[in-house]
Amino acid sequence: MPPRPRSVPSVSRRWSAWLSPRPAGPAPSTLTVRTALRALPALSALTALVTLTACSEPGAVALDTSSSAAPSPAAPAASSEAASASASGASSGAASSGPAGLSDASASASPTSSDSPQLVLEVDGLGVAVGASIRHLPFGTPRSAVSAALTATLGELRVSRLTECGQGARTQLDRQGFSVLLQGTRFVGWTDAGSAGRHLTTADGVGVGSTLGQVRAQYPGVSVTTGTLGPEFSSPRGLSGLTTAASSAGKVTTIYAGESCFFR
Repeated sequence: MPPRPRSVPSVSRRWSAWLSPRPAGPAPSTLTVRTALRALPALSALTALVTLTACSEPGAVALDTSSSAAPSPAAPAASSEAASASASGASSGAASSGPAGLSDASASASPTSSDSPQLVLEVDGLGVAVGASIRHLPFGTPRSAVSAALTATLGELRVSRLTECGQGARTQLDRQGFSVLLQGTRFVGWTDAGSAGRHLTTADGVGVGSTLGQVRAQYPGVSVTTGTLGPEFSSPRGLSGLTTAASSAGKVTTIYAGESCFFR
């Protein structure tokens, strides 16, 4: 008698038999395990079919790609903007803290010419002008004050002893054509013969290089004599000097007030 054909359960029946819950009890029999192993190929085919169907649906792959794989274009832009802002901040910080200190330290530290002390010639002594104010150093001022003022306005002084002055021995402090006479420790006279690079004048503008006409305009009563030193002028107010000529066009070559020490 020919063998009776065995009926093969469908895939769905095998799947249901495999996934359906079983009551608690003894371990499954050898037949059940074999049945499950036989159902594995069908289960794999079913899984592949489900996966293929899901992937073929419109928008499924695009949705997955946009949500996880593709980077957001806004991220690099934000990163670039942050880097640019950081670089800009660093650059601004460097500019404000840089040497400024120099662009800021160099402008405020350099004094203007109006802030620098300027020596002013006076008929009764000397003056030191700073801005709009003048500190007066009249004849009789102590040597220390006069020396400090001259050093501040002219530079380092040379000290010499003059023993052949007609009025007696005097101490002389001089710097590049300008000199003062000291009797003991007291200031008694000044003389300016001029020097390249500087121009000392009285408050009204008279100094070496002025014409005799300009001197007369500021100091009325000027008289001119001619001696061994050439034309020499003197004013009732105490300003005196040497000129190139006795006429109004004559140029002042030396100017002085107070005591002087000339060999005539």
